[in-house]
Amino acid sequence: MQRTFILTLFTSLSFIIAYYISLSPLILAEFSHALIDFLTITFSIIALKFIGENEVSEGRLSYGLHRLEVIVAMINIFAIILLSLIVAYTSITSLLKETTNSSFALIISSALASILTFFASPKEKDNLGKRGLYVHIISDFLGYIIGFVIGILILISGIHELDPVGAIILVILNFALAIPLLKESFLIFMEGSPVKIDNIMGELTKISPDIHHLHVWSICDHVKVATLHVKASPNLTIAEADKIRGSICSLLREKYGISHVTVQFETTNDDD
Repeated sequence: MQRTFILTLFTSLSFIIAYYISLSPLILAEFSHALIDFLTITFSIIALKFIGENEVSEGRLSYGLHRLEVIVAMINIFAIILLSLIVAYTSITSLLKETTNSSFALIISSALASILTFFASPKEKDNLGKRGLYVHIISDFLGYIIGFVIGILILISGIHELDPVGAIILVILNFALAIPLLKESFLIFMEGSPVKIDNIMGELTKISPDIHHLHVWSICDHVKVATLHVKASPNLTIAEADKIRGSICSLLREKYGISHVTVQFETTNDDD
């Protein structure tokens, strides 16, 4: 994680220098990608620091710590949208003014960023967060390759309009990726159900016919929680109840990825 942090920091700084030299909209677009990577890793390191705090070890934050992932994701998404709007404005202005930018700065910065990003990708992908970061960095790596190619084309053809056009294309891709992620993050933030309740109920009633008050929600993208009530016979033994509970938990865990399940048994439908 530290290696990735340092390399993404150097990538961001290299784009700042290159943009200062050339005022290239495409370099600005590439910088926005590098900055988001840097912010994501920075927030991740800060979040990991909280794990060692007393509140967490004492259980005071338990589920709440996972909410940091959603907050960080939404901050990153809004940052992507804001930076994309700035890049779009800069690109359109460059097209209207027919600005000539340095293709050498674009070529060198894109090549350098490609190399740094290649080595910045995490080797371990043993959890969802690291896999997501890996995919994001690889997509940025391909974007830098595109920037390098456009720089070569500008150098050969002298068509400087390719620079802002390429930046606008990256902006469109940013929005295409950001909007679905924003919807997903908002659903988790509002504790929406990640699965269809009717489908789960259909499966659960095969185990026990009278199940009600089923609630399913996500704490973060990889922690799903469910609570439900089961009406049972007053003569049901603890062993029999535990067998039903085990079947319910196994179904929800194996088929729907719900790992935290609370089952309440009752002999009436009294909500109290």
